[in-house]
Amino acid sequence: MANLSRSGHLDVLAAIPREHRDMVLAKCGLRRCRKGNVIWRQGEAASLVAFLGEGKAVSEYQSPGGRTVITGLWSSGDLVGALNLGTDEDAHQMTVRCLEDSVLHTLRVEEFYALVRSYPELAEAAVRALSVRLQWYNHLTLVLGTLPAFERVCGMLLALSEHFSIKTDDGLLIDLNLTHATLAAMVGVGRPFLTMTLSRLERSGHLASVRRRILIRDSAGLASLAFEASERRSRSGTRTSAKLNRGTRHGRPAATGL
Repeated sequence: MANLSRSGHLDVLAAIPREHRDMVLAKCGLRRCRKGNVIWRQGEAASLVAFLGEGKAVSEYQSPGGRTVITGLWSSGDLVGALNLGTDEDAHQMTVRCLEDSVLHTLRVEEFYALVRSYPELAEAAVRALSVRLQWYNHLTLVLGTLPAFERVCGMLLALSEHFSIKTDDGLLIDLNLTHATLAAMVGVGRPFLTMTLSRLERSGHLASVRRRILIRDSAGLASLAFEASERRSRSGTRTSAKLNRGTRHGRPAATGL
């Protein structure tokens, strides 16, 4: 069964029959990367895609102004570099860096398409993986992108827990060794604000820190902090707007408290 989740991950290799998987991997090059190593850099020649066989990686984009934005997290089975499959661009649009020791199975783009023609299951798995990844971006853009900073931090932690977590007796342990700088870049806040928010959530009992990893102790409470407060503000804003409209229709302004 393919590993599918709203966190943007689908294990492409697990989604195809074992005999075909072995044939696909036999066509690939093998590359081992240590934790912290760069797989490829933004702007470098883009001629490869890769299946992440083991480990975890992060992709990031640096704007012309120097701001770095985290664009994705990758784990075993993911197809990395899929942007290279459908564009005439000859340069990587993002830097991809290992979060832990990793093994990659690499293919030139034309070799990938040759395999897709030979193994339809691979083509289907790749399309599904891209669809799942698009859902992840949609989630980040339309949901987290509309929330205030504190709620965005809570929402991102929940999104990470959907796939990158291990169930423990104490809660959900996010199995990623993310620095505060990396997590802040993912959420779109400054590192001091991210650190302050995590400390606040630890004091309230929603989170704990375990071996430099984040343990979510109260996922339901975190979800309430992430989404229900904004929903209440939205409903309150709707009621206030309706009150203002009623006051205008009756020829008098409604009280605003200002």
